[in-house]
Amino acid sequence: MMKNRVVSDNGLRATESGFAIDVRLPWYRSLPLSTVDIAEIILDGETIDLADVTFELEGQTLRPDDLRALTDQWWYVLDSAWLNVKHAPIAKGSAHDVAVTLAVRPPYIKGLVRLTKTEKRLVAN
Repeated sequence: MMKNRVVSDNGLRATESGFAIDVRLPWYRSLPLSTVDIAEIILDGETIDLADVTFELEGQTLRPDDLRALTDQWWYVLDSAWLNVKHAPIAKGSAHDVAVTLAVRPPYIKGLVRLTKTEKRLVAN
């Protein structure tokens, strides 16, 4: 149901230091950042080391491991976040296979960990 929702259709951006992916929360209501994990990012078959990734939401840039401590900061369902990846730069206009897997652990459903993977072919803008 939400598997096509994680990565937006125009969600690949070429950057000077690599690339960025526009992602949305794969849940029906807002969640605290502490309940969200970036499980995996793949570009053209290459699994990205999460040490090379930052999570950007509302002007704040965080390491993926830092999300767990943020119980009082929320990701609203209508807001996009960016996964900024340090990587060999990609060219604007080039097409790439992108896969992102996010895990959410809603605090009101004990023991649930929901993995949502989106795979898309996107053109970098």
